[in-house]
Amino acid sequence: MVRASYAAIIIFALFVAVIVSNQIISKWNWTYYQSKPSAFATIQQAQYYPEDHPEAQIKADYPRNGSRAIIHMGPHKTGTTTIQRFTFHHKLILKEDGYELLEVTNKEDNLRSKRKKIIINSVNFATCFIDPQHEGRIRYPCDPDRLLHGLDLARKGSNVFISSEAFAKMDEEGVAMLENYLSHWSDVTIILFYRRYYEWLPSLFNHENKRWYRDESKWGENIVDFLEENSETYHSYYVWSLLQRLRRKFDEKNIILMDFHDKSTRGPEETLFCNIPNATEMCNAARSSKEENLNPSVNLDYFDLAYGAKKEGMVSMSGTKKTTKLLKAIEKYHNTNLTGAKFERVCASSTILERIWSMTLAADSKLNPRNNPDNYDEMRLDFEKSASTKLCKLDVAKTLNNPAWKNFFDAYNKVDHKT
Repeated sequence: MVRASYAAIIIFALFVAVIVSNQIISKWNWTYYQSKPSAFATIQQAQYYPEDHPEAQIKADYPRNGSRAIIHMGPHKTGTTTIQRFTFHHKLILKEDGYELLEVTNKEDNLRSKRKKIIINSVNFATCFIDPQHEGRIRYPCDPDRLLHGLDLARKGSNVFISSEAFAKMDEEGVAMLENYLSHWSDVTIILFYRRYYEWLPSLFNHENKRWYRDESKWGENIVDFLEENSETYHSYYVWSLLQRLRRKFDEKNIILMDFHDKSTRGPEETLFCNIPNATEMCNAARSSKEENLNPSVNLDYFDLAYGAKKEGMVSMSGTKKTTKLLKAIEKYHNTNLTGAKFERVCASSTILERIWSMTLAADSKLNPRNNPDNYDEMRLDFEKSASTKLCKLDVAKTLNNPAWKNFFDAYNKVDHKT
């Protein structure tokens, strides 16, 4: 009887503890912050804590004890995925070098793949500093727990390493917010990678659109229209534009520009970790790493051709499984039966191409750590090659009028209907 009473008391105590803990935890969720006029205002006024939390009384300038924050901002398509994957696989070595990651384990994280976990954690931190209406923040909502966890580390005098290309989408206010947040560390280093503009643009387009078949609203988009219509929007994500915004808030000595084209290292992970303070073990690991390009471009010509054939009624295309099957058949036919014969192409206008080249030259003269004007002739030749390949779209009409492709789609359609 006595044991039963004790058991009842313990169960009741646990029940109360759960209720109380849930009430406390609820104050940390994003709904709490959204109820305020401005998430940033709340963060500023309460030193990143809810106003009624005891920590809100602590002054902003915590004892920093020589702590360091390394912020890798990419931008997109400069080896960021490779760096993030490498960091995840070697986080214990990173810790040996004295750096912490902003990892917050929760149920949602546990449902994701290991590869996604570290990337998404960084994204959900970085999006706290971009416009709440930006599609990037809508897709990857700001997680205030990561903001709070970072400040806990700052108060303990811990060094942190944060990597996310989402930082490139910060506007002026976002940069000011980040500068305010990072002031809790004694030393701040921001890492950016430079990639030539004419290489970066088609790589970015490919990244944004290589899973088209999963989103029918994007069917029919192509790089020529992208260059004509969206150059200003995406230009703001380019390293040169991002650097200008950062320089208005951060000292030049706190920003390190690294060269994506550096052939003296085995990859971006070595370039980064062998050039930041106190990362000897990570540098050694990077030099012996076997990480491969984890976010490669794909050939979008096959999808353009498939979509063009669908519009002409030459083939049906619906659902991921069916579309994937068709794309594989097109690729196999092109490489086997046609031995990879070159497609007819439609390229960007001379006005657009010259604008891209001018931007490339301007950025390279300012940003390229290995800048040598003598190399511009070689770079121009490479640009002209891209101008007739990567900066062009498939000429769908001419390709579909080719008897070889007519025969392919006719034969495929017959087999498809039988199955």
